[in-house]
Amino acid sequence: MKPLRRCLFIGRIAARQQLAYRGEFLMRAVAMVIFMGIFMALWSTVYTVSGNATESGYTLRDIVWYLVMTETVMMSSSRIFLDMGEAVRSGAVAYTLARPVSFPLFQAATSLGTSAPRFALNLATGALVVGLGVGFGAGSLPGLLAFLLLAILALLLDALIGVLIGLLAFWMEETQPVFWIYQKLLFTVGGLFLPLEFFPDWLRTISRWLPFHFITYAPARAFVAFAPGEVARLALGQVLYLAFFGTLVALVWRAAQRRLVVQGG
Repeated sequence: MKPLRRCLFIGRIAARQQLAYRGEFLMRAVAMVIFMGIFMALWSTVYTVSGNATESGYTLRDIVWYLVMTETVMMSSSRIFLDMGEAVRSGAVAYTLARPVSFPLFQAATSLGTSAPRFALNLATGALVVGLGVGFGAGSLPGLLAFLLLAILALLLDALIGVLIGLLAFWMEETQPVFWIYQKLLFTVGGLFLPLEFFPDWLRTISRWLPFHFITYAPARAFVAFAPGEVARLALGQVLYLAFFGTLVALVWRAAQRRLVVQGG
């Protein structure tokens, strides 16, 4: 239980640091308002031009609320890999070896702590804007609870991938291009802007086997189209990928430690 308590403490400190920068916090809310305004205008035009009440099983209200949920998760990401890369380049990572929590675990806890207040702000702001724009009738209470559960698992999965990207700094001078690739995969096969139901059958099949849709599509889908069986399947996929990336992070960190000793910091 000690590592868990330490991670919770680290997460609380990271969350408090986010709340200390109120100007940045306010700008995040402004960004969410702008994004949701653009999406509502865009999709209203699409549905008006098509003349259809639904597209791939989504009404206008459903698709806009879907985007609220995907953007809430996406805009809550901490990009912890930037801090990790700086720590590796400056040699400050050497000081972390004496901490009672391993470097990857510390960074994952920091990422989740940073994401928590952002998540609450993004969800509240986006829901208010879209509710006023298209109505509050989308989703359900079970769907909201399922969204919160899958969003927590999604942010944890995103944190592990972010830590993995950050660990590449032991071999790469700049890891941001790797993040750009990861981000674009979330945008496309992850279902950030379009639900998987809009994809061709072959692309939808491929996307369902990849981890990216578990970060953006899964929580949003659980909210707008709650189905216990599907939620269970999505949660199981998230857990399996969490185990996979957790193991991968541990292996890469072990190799990085050997490289740290060889290079002398």
